[in-house]
Amino acid sequence: MAKPFHLDVVTPEKKLFDGEADMVVLRTVEGDEAFLYDHIFTNAIIGDGTLKIREGEQGFKYATCKGGFVKVNENGVTVVAKEADWKEIKEDD
Repeated sequence: MAKPFHLDVVTPEKKLFDGEADMVVLRTVEGDEAFLYDHIFTNAIIGDGTLKIREGEQGFKYATCKGGFVKVNENGVTVVAKEADWKEIKEDD
């Protein structure tokens, strides 16, 4: 498994996720992008799509995500979304 990093996922109304993850995948305006530990520092605008959070052996959690931005720095990954909510999804979706 990949090395974990700190991940925050927030919206104007709530904090959806605050914890350790070893991978996060989301849709930017340029396409889907995955972030792992020690990713190059990045700021990107996110589009509408599925946010996938992998917590090691526990597997993936899925959320809908609409607009906002993602920031990657030495403290980890922060996703600031206009809207985000947990959803049930099958692995092949």
